Amino acid sequence: MRVDPNHSQRSTALLVVDLQQALCDAAPPAAMKAATARIAELLDWAEARSWPVIFVQHWIESDSILDRGSAGWQLAPQLRGRQPAFHLEKNVLSSFEDGRLHAWLQDNGIARLCITGMQSDYCITAACEGAAALGYEVILPIDAHMTIDGRKKSSAEIVAETNARLRAVARCLPAATIMAECD
Repeated sequence: MRVDPNHSQRSTALLVVDLQQALCDAAPPAAMKAATARIAELLDWAEARSWPVIFVQHWIESDSILDRGSAGWQLAPQLRGRQPAFHLEKNVLSSFEDGRLHAWLQDNGIARLCITGMQSDYCITAACEGAAALGYEVILPIDAHMTIDGRKKSSAEIVAETNARLRAVARCLPAATIMAECD
């Protein structure tokens, strides 16, 4: 779907990265529920303002939780039934690596990305850093991305460290603040 280039909100898009069933199931349930609720709020809010919404979906070679077509590979329930302006499938960390997302954003006049989703310390970090390196203004809702517990750190610690790291390339704010500022 092509975005109307004359629309006044065309310069911003909401990017939802790897919000997939297996990753959501592996995250701590209470924290995941809170993050997905904020992502759902951001989706409704962005759609009401005609911001294009982009879904990124990760896949891994067969016999894994993200095996293409498997139950775990499917988008999370909060995304099902929604029609994104662009849907990218990838099997690398960065959503920008093969150039398809960047080309679509350029073709549609997008200059600013609000990035949410899964695996804060992997694909969210790669998306934020990749977008910034390409010259996009990056906004990271600090309460609308999540990861799974690590061997030595909890998901909450990893998310906090990711938020601190990404302040170098993104405006890191609570989702409610982003929605209030951009309204």
